[in-house]
Amino acid sequence: MLDEQIQQVCEQTRLFIQVLLDEQSALTASEMDAVILLTEKKLSQADALEKATTPALFQALKELRIKINQGERIDDHPLSELIRLLEEANRLNHINGVMIEQHMRHIRLAMSHLDSITPTVRQLYGKDGLGERGSIGRSLGSA
Repeated sequence: MLDEQIQQVCEQTRLFIQVLLDEQSALTASEMDAVILLTEKKLSQADALEKATTPALFQALKELRIKINQGERIDDHPLSELIRLLEEANRLNHINGVMIEQHMRHIRLAMSHLDSITPTVRQLYGKDGLGERGSIGRSLGSA
């Protein structure tokens, strides 16, 4: 029974890793529309992975993690493949997070630069197109 669950979670983890790899490719190519779609797919896959992980499997993973931390080798353990896949998914997710952070930083810098070189029209007119109180210049619609 646990072996079947392990295989199911391994397959869900492989699918999750593929979404992470696709997301990484889209980030590298700066295809932000694709990144948005992949984020939704990633969340859906993470949910499927969570649903596939039973409390018994989670407990077995926790116990195995303790053994690993104590220096025991787990190469022949039934969960070793799942541990490897989960570590790979974690690594890819971290890399993608760094890439997203870099893109956001670049966008913020570009927006800051654009704000610094745009005319002060933003300060002269409000959201409704009428002049702001205390602004210099004319309001829209006046001669």
